[in-house]
Amino acid sequence: MQPEIVDRPEMILAGIAASSASVSELDIAGLWDRYIEQNPHISYQVDEEKGYELHIEEERSPTMHFCLIGVEVSEVGALPIEVFYKVIPAGKYALYTHHFSDGGYGQAFKTVYDWLEVSEYQSAHAFDIQVYDDRFNGPDDPASILEILVPIIPK
Repeated sequence: MQPEIVDRPEMILAGIAASSASVSELDIAGLWDRYIEQNPHISYQVDEEKGYELHIEEERSPTMHFCLIGVEVSEVGALPIEVFYKVIPAGKYALYTHHFSDGGYGQAFKTVYDWLEVSEYQSAHAFDIQVYDDRFNGPDDPASILEILVPIIPK
């Protein structure tokens, strides 16, 4: 399935962050648990029913993988000490809608980045964003749907 090319405005995410040498070393489920505890204390939420998982990994040494799990907010305000803000740049994004009936997370990202390799685009930044809403019922449910946003620029 081809991603949709969309123009997105700047977005502010507020959530729980962690970093490690690789994504496999992060306790993402634990981050989600900590975010869910802090969510009621995050002001100015744009859509309380939508969660985001931001992953940043630049190609440099030593390798570091950064993950923020949170919610979009409309403005910056006072937060619990454990919650961080991250401003996501405006621009063109490849928006891929993944159906878990087609495979798990690995298949989703393989499809997105295989498409990017042969498309007329390249990554604009070293991050991607997973978008979770009421269509996601867990990775083991084939009816689950996940959106993935990848910032792009022409090659």
